[in-house]
Amino acid sequence: MSPVSAVLFDWDGTLADSFATTRYASLSVFGHFGIRMDEARYQATYRPDWHETYRQLGIPEARWDEAGAIWREKYLERSHAVRLLPGAHETLCALSDRELRLGVVTSADRQRFREDLDRLGLADRFEALVAFEDTRNKKPHPEGLLLALSRLGVEPRDALYVGDRPEDVAMGKSAGTRTAAVVSNFSNEAMLRSATPDVLLPALGDLPGVLPPALAAP
Repeated sequence: MSPVSAVLFDWDGTLADSFATTRYASLSVFGHFGIRMDEARYQATYRPDWHETYRQLGIPEARWDEAGAIWREKYLERSHAVRLLPGAHETLCALSDRELRLGVVTSADRQRFREDLDRLGLADRFEALVAFEDTRNKKPHPEGLLLALSRLGVEPRDALYVGDRPEDVAMGKSAGTRTAAVVSNFSNEAMLRSATPDVLLPALGDLPGVLPPALAAP
């Protein structure tokens, strides 16, 4: 892997253990619109760009705001259950100790994302934050990642993007960063391996081990 001076992360499934809460909110939306959903269909239609999920399921665009409001209400009901994934806090501390710049590029809406950060004590941890509303083009398009890098003043070749979905890997590749994929409840090893990240991690806590001090740009 090339030397890096910045590490940027996805949020849900990468740093935050939010799968159960996001799934509850999504199923509440689908039920509201009379959409029958089993596990296979849920996995097949899941996209980081939730507008694309709504489109696939036939929810009219004129009602996307309504769907989003229901989703946020239901997420808030169980947001207390969202925790950092095992090893996330230690990983962020280790990277900060190496003076690596940190950022997040997420498909979460800004309000929900910032509430998660505040609740988990990470409000001041990252130098660059890009949420769903900040870009016109959504993952796997590189717009969000390039925006975060511009805010950091870091060239793509000097950055690593860490995510848990094939779309995360594709975004990093399109932006020109190094890529690391973490197995999560939102994906599986086979899906991530097929996306050919530079590094495939069984758990986030393994990340510092693939970024020894010698690889960090001075």
